Amino acid sequence: MKKKHEEHENMERWLVSYADFITLLFAFFVVMYSVSSVNEGKYRVLSDSLSSSFSKTKAVGDLSMMNLPISKSKQLVVKDRPKSQDNARSYLKVANAITTTKVPKGVKVTSTERGLSIQIQDEALFSSGSADINPQIQEFLDLIAGLVGDLPNYIAVEGHTDNQAIRSLKYPSNWDLSTSRANSLVRYFIEMHHLASERFSSTGYAGTRPLESNSSSDGQAANRRVEMIILRDTSPRAVTAHPFLP
Repeated sequence: MKKKHEEHENMERWLVSYADFITLLFAFFVVMYSVSSVNEGKYRVLSDSLSSSFSKTKAVGDLSMMNLPISKSKQLVVKDRPKSQDNARSYLKVANAITTTKVPKGVKVTSTERGLSIQIQDEALFSSGSADINPQIQEFLDLIAGLVGDLPNYIAVEGHTDNQAIRSLKYPSNWDLSTSRANSLVRYFIEMHHLASERFSSTGYAGTRPLESNSSSDGQAANRRVEMIILRDTSPRAVTAHPFLP
């Protein structure tokens, strides 16, 4: 009986497996490259659009922030979020908190191009012809101080009067009265709440920047006010760049 011939073993089968492995490896790197690639031109357009949107004036309640997922690559590495975005988030959080707070009578809160404006009529903040802060308004001022305490933003405080001349030994003119009232409010935040003095500016405008006509008693009452503006800008130049925006 004849023995069966043993089948010859194919010693080149490893080439098939090796070729499959190389093909899969090539496909893997192609996919990884396509996923990780970022179009730098489109990214710059997106970045410029976001920066432009945050520099424009919007109502406090309409402003929002968003996180955009961007893949990392060797060509473009996304670093930590800039401090300007963190400051914007903090400003919006404080502005929304103040806006939704129940304010006392004689207080008006509005969002302006310069920042968040808190207007306090003189009768709510001071006694007639005085720069001493009323105890009734201090609880509201304490709330404001607690909210803005950790903000880096600068704060402008401006005193205003009506067009009626004042003559007293302590305040020879409306210039003296309006300036003293603005200073009094700044001192309250610095001395009572230990806020950094370099964050504040204090200005008195007397009756030169009325909101309403002084021809009526209601108009005069509206013009007698102290305005506190929490500025959007966090640079030192912000406290000196404050045009009149009625």
